[in-house]
Amino acid sequence: MSNEYSIWLIPDRDSDAYRRLSSIISEYAEVYDDAPEFRPHITILGGIDRDVSTLKKDVKNLAEECNPVQTVLTGVQCSTTKHQCVFLLVEATMNILSAHKAMRDTCNIDHRMYVPHLSIIYSEMNITERLQIINSIDVSSLQGTIYSDEIALINTKEEVPDWEIIESYDLSLK
Repeated sequence: MSNEYSIWLIPDRDSDAYRRLSSIISEYAEVYDDAPEFRPHITILGGIDRDVSTLKKDVKNLAEECNPVQTVLTGVQCSTTKHQCVFLLVEATMNILSAHKAMRDTCNIDHRMYVPHLSIIYSEMNITERLQIINSIDVSSLQGTIYSDEIALINTKEEVPDWEIIESYDLSLK
């Protein structure tokens, strides 16, 4: 049986930005039947099928090399996939791209397109609904810069409500 894990960069949970993003995610989860609630995060790498004890060490090593990250939200977009239904684009900084590349190389995952983003809805809704949501979001109401101070290893094998943090590392404790 395979496992699937993800590595997330998590915004400061005590910040107004985190609370606002959590609220938006919750609001959409209430409106759309198939849209679950989840923690605001920027995925560094997902779809990892690897021994969890080895992966814990890899994520710890990454955390030791990383500092807290200032991320800039640059707009709102959608795609045709469930887990990138509607999302906020995140500026592709050297810190984020380096963390992604380091984990991709460590986990021996072939190159795939990486677009740093912060999802606000996971859903199978049609493209017309996705575009309507994009047009309804007041991007200026969202804080443009988010301070992310935590890297977490997440078990994403189950359905979204059952995703759990396996390990997390506070990047500000250096």
